[in-house]
Amino acid sequence: MGRKPIGQGQHFYFCLALLIFLTGCSVVQESVRYREMQDALTTGQDLLAHGDYDASLKAFQSVLLMAPDKPPADAATYNIGLVYAHPQYSRRDLQKAIGSFNRLITRFPESPWAEQAKIWVGVLNEAEDSKQAIESSKQVIEKSKEEVEINRLAVERSKQEIERARLELEKSKQEIEKTKQVIEKSKQVDIEIEQKRRDRGR
Repeated sequence: MGRKPIGQGQHFYFCLALLIFLTGCSVVQESVRYREMQDALTTGQDLLAHGDYDASLKAFQSVLLMAPDKPPADAATYNIGLVYAHPQYSRRDLQKAIGSFNRLITRFPESPWAEQAKIWVGVLNEAEDSKQAIESSKQVIEKSKEEVEINRLAVERSKQEIERARLELEKSKQEIEKTKQVIEKSKQVDIEIEQKRRDRGR
């Protein structure tokens, strides 16, 4: 009359079937997620190749959001570094590029991208050092230009002072010459007066 109790064997098979079903769902979900990441990575690489840097950056970052610590996050991290290092990217940032490559080296040391990332870090650090050296040289040149200008102005002032002194000397010479002429005339007048006195005394 009542139902037959389910045997232990049937219960085991039911649990096993349920486990296989759930595992299969998990594998399918993981496979779908991996496919989405690969698609986003491919899209990002295509966008990068066509010069759409902002859109490619978003595509690579979406890969990191889906799975930040497993492939293809290594390739996405590498490509983010490439975007920031690209000379035609309007928001180029070598420090961000170096940071991205260093994250790849740290998080994915066994990645096939890690060795290239190390090379990029070396090249970009040299570029940054050169940039700073150029900036320092520009500052030194600018300071030298300022000093040259200060010296030029000082020389110009000295020339003006020398010219003023020359004019004053010339003026003094003229005044001395005039004074000499006045003295000479006075002497002549004195001589003439003396001569007239002598002539009267005779």
